[in-house]
Amino acid sequence: MSHTFRQSLDNHSAPNRKFETALNQGKVTATDLTVEKVGVSARQIDYRFSETKSPQEASDVADNLVRRVDYLLEPLAIIEHDPSGPQIQIRSQKPSSDGQTQRYYEMNVDRDGISIERYAASSGVREQDEIHLTRESFERLCHDLDEASTPTAKTKR
Repeated sequence: MSHTFRQSLDNHSAPNRKFETALNQGKVTATDLTVEKVGVSARQIDYRFSETKSPQEASDVADNLVRRVDYLLEPLAIIEHDPSGPQIQIRSQKPSSDGQTQRYYEMNVDRDGISIERYAASSGVREQDEIHLTRESFERLCHDLDEASTPTAKTKR
């Protein structure tokens, strides 16, 4: 982990608080972040671009995210694209399942940024679920959000 990012996490002592940190191309905010020794949990992760994107740039960001973020519990895919918005929705390609409950990630990309949430669905009822990541995966995700937002970020690292 980068020293600055690690220090920000280490200084986030109280559970269930907002976490914010500036990156190269924007700012990441994690809602209700709890930091533990090896992992973090959050209700939502938002990344706001430092500059508003054009519809094509927002679409490119979504494509970049699907290529880059391949280390979550399920692979991601673009499932809906509204070019007039632009609003692009990315979800887990195949949700995780434990009995009757399916869990999946949902990312929404627009001209201002990216939001990430996790849901649990059972018997037709969808509820927001916690996002659980190792500290290293959380840092990697934050940096991938930042790097995917640059126009030249077409390749996977």
